[in-house]
Amino acid sequence: QCKNKAQNSLMSAAQIQQDKLIARLNTFKRNFGKSCADCNEKGPGQICLDFSTFVCMTCSGVHREFQHKCKGISMSKWSPEEVKAIENGGNEKDQAVWLGSWDPVAFPKPAPGDLEKIRKFIQMKYVERRWHVSPEKALAASASSANPASHPTSA
Repeated sequence: QCKNKAQNSLMSAAQIQQDKLIARLNTFKRNFGKSCADCNEKGPGQICLDFSTFVCMTCSGVHREFQHKCKGISMSKWSPEEVKAIENGGNEKDQAVWLGSWDPVAFPKPAPGDLEKIRKFIQMKYVERRWHVSPEKALAASASSANPASHPTSA
């Protein structure tokens, strides 16, 4: 009976840690993952670990077709390292790098649920790296757009 108590205590400690990790993911999602990184569906419940992005169920299925690892936020086991990696990423950082030279007019994000367009978009974005820029270039572009003094105006 003492052994069972110890096991229950360990299991509950592990569950408490999982609950805390999931809470961190949900907090980060509220700030940096309100919509799917690949189709703009609201309230994505999956994370693509390869890119540290929040994605919807449809897009997570397409990512899996390309052998990208995805996990459900609330139904998966998370390690502290995985959560930290996601907190260092997010949809905005993903977009700055993987859509750094993207023209949304020329190739708009697909509508939620449009499987063929989602597949093509994800292939172009991540497999072909069509709009990819280096993280350094993305950071520089982000810094210059945040600093109006770096954009001279014409008089």
